[in-house]
Amino acid sequence: MTRTLSTLLLTLLLATSTAVEAGRLRIETIKSEPFGYEDRRGKGGMMYEIGNLIADTAGLEHDNQVVPYARTVLSLRTGTADMTLRFTNDELRQVAIQVAPVIGMPTGIYSLAQRPYRSLQALDGAVLAVVRSFPIDARVTARKNIIRYTTDNHEHSLKMLLAGRVDAVLSTDYGIRGAALALGHSPAELAPPIPLEKQYFWLHLSRKTATPETINALGAAVTKLQDSGEIARIQHQYSP
Repeated sequence: MTRTLSTLLLTLLLATSTAVEAGRLRIETIKSEPFGYEDRRGKGGMMYEIGNLIADTAGLEHDNQVVPYARTVLSLRTGTADMTLRFTNDELRQVAIQVAPVIGMPTGIYSLAQRPYRSLQALDGAVLAVVRSFPIDARVTARKNIIRYTTDNHEHSLKMLLAGRVDAVLSTDYGIRGAALALGHSPAELAPPIPLEKQYFWLHLSRKTATPETINALGAAVTKLQDSGEIARIQHQYSP
């Protein structure tokens, strides 16, 4: 039994090594509008398209799966995925190499137009929905009276807001407006946001599978696509 298990583990390790050496990049895209989706439309989304374009430009064959937000950290930790594009945090930095910032996005605190919040001070005692592992502005963290409620994605946050379960949502303009459209609501139902600092989607590579060659090829591809305006073009297509 032990020999059989050892043989199986060795086979899996060799398969993983062969896939990486062959240059086949396994990408995971977060399942959240407008960044990644897989439904009757097929697969798509801003980060799905950008991830594919980066891999193509780097000359790497690739597969791109659309997965729940939280799964990306686990996949990079175990080496069952090689790359993801998403905001970073301490947990992700432990399991992945930050290769390059790809896109910057303004973040803010969104409330309903009929129950608007116009300042951080007004949020004292309020409940704020925050997607799990979403980067939080230091000005929000400093306000200890804001009650944070963790959600799975922007759609979950917006559902809680519409149901009156939370008072406001921390999000990007792309994320919250994409969630509104996905749920059949108009972005006009939201009040103007309380603006916060810009956050960046980074290209992350698994520490388990990254090689110097892959890091250099993907980093160079990001720079090339930023300089040519191709990444900005895709971002503009999904602009709220």
